[in-house]
Amino acid sequence: MENPEVHQAHDHRRRGHGGLPQWLELGIAITALTTSISSIIIAVHHGRTMDKLVKANSIPYIVGGFSDVTPAGERVLSLDLMNRGVGPAQERSLRIRVDGKYVKSVKELFAASIGPERTAAMQTHTISKNRVRRRFIGPAGEQMVFRAARTPENAQHWDLLEAAQARWQVQYCYCSVFDECWYVAGKFAEPKPVEACVRDESNEFMP
Repeated sequence: MENPEVHQAHDHRRRGHGGLPQWLELGIAITALTTSISSIIIAVHHGRTMDKLVKANSIPYIVGGFSDVTPAGERVLSLDLMNRGVGPAQERSLRIRVDGKYVKSVKELFAASIGPERTAAMQTHTISKNRVRRRFIGPAGEQMVFRAARTPENAQHWDLLEAAQARWQVQYCYCSVFDECWYVAGKFAEPKPVEACVRDESNEFMP
């Protein structure tokens, strides 16, 4: 006697290779893809944030100006560049004007201020010069451009130079280690961001 034929009910729900419903496998794949994309976005954002933080912690702030006395109280006429920022700087351009006209050396600066004859009478051994094209200045550091000490022998001419400081104007340009650059147009001027420091060789000051 033949057994009756039993028909099994067919499961019409499609299953994936892992035995899971196809819709569930698709959901898992989309979730994994979304997680990966989110991780990449977060990593890129974190990298940019860290880059900005590093640059912010490397910004220099150069202050340049003339002085007629040292912290110790010595009478010395000088031009110094001081870094008051948190990062190192490289001074790439330096110019000085007297009465609106550029001078290229200490000799020209003094001559334009008190005349060539009085300048010739100044003792050269009392003048120190930093004759480099570019000056590197670390955080809280400074670089001397020139210094002229007051002595009993040159006191008269030195005093005339001291009085002439109001007619002097210093302009300079400097960059950070990331080649971000700033230009300072003169006394009391704030650093202005620029694309690059461009030297004007015909007017650059070389002590």
